[in-house]
Amino acid sequence: MTMTVVAASIGLIAAGPSGAAVGALAPWVAVRLRRSAPPPETRLILLLLLVEVRSGLSILAALQAASAALAHRPDLRRVSRIATVSGLTSAIAVAGPQLRPLVTQLARAQASGASLVGVLRSMLERDLATERAERIARARSLPVRLMIPVTLLMLPGLVLLLYAPSLFGLFSELTGVWR
Repeated sequence: MTMTVVAASIGLIAAGPSGAAVGALAPWVAVRLRRSAPPPETRLILLLLLVEVRSGLSILAALQAASAALAHRPDLRRVSRIATVSGLTSAIAVAGPQLRPLVTQLARAQASGASLVGVLRSMLERDLATERAERIARARSLPVRLMIPVTLLMLPGLVLLLYAPSLFGLFSELTGVWR
């Protein structure tokens, strides 16, 4: 609510009534766009697979359990079925762009005899490190993005606060009205 009022006020000052309308709609559109992007569920899939494999299930049983837990993901269900019937290497072809790297790494680990727990853990840590790096990059760009609002909104008030008493004194000396 307050963001809408601030954006509408800035729009009104900058471009009049049409700017106020655009400014009032801008935060609402930004929130809608942010909410409409589907959240990546690869971390959840990795976590489910890691828990299932650590509990003693095979990777195929872990894939089936993850597809049962995430019933709204038909691509995971399809990969799980094909991996159960004909192996993980065959499931790579039907995996979507979000699941393909995961299934490829699992198939390599299964073929080479590597620890599936280690592969899943390293993929999960890599995913967390990537998100952490993105958040740090956004946090580092925050001062640059805040420069314009601070300059336009806070700096004039600070200047007025600092210089207003001396300006009142100057005007009273010049005119003699404010005594």
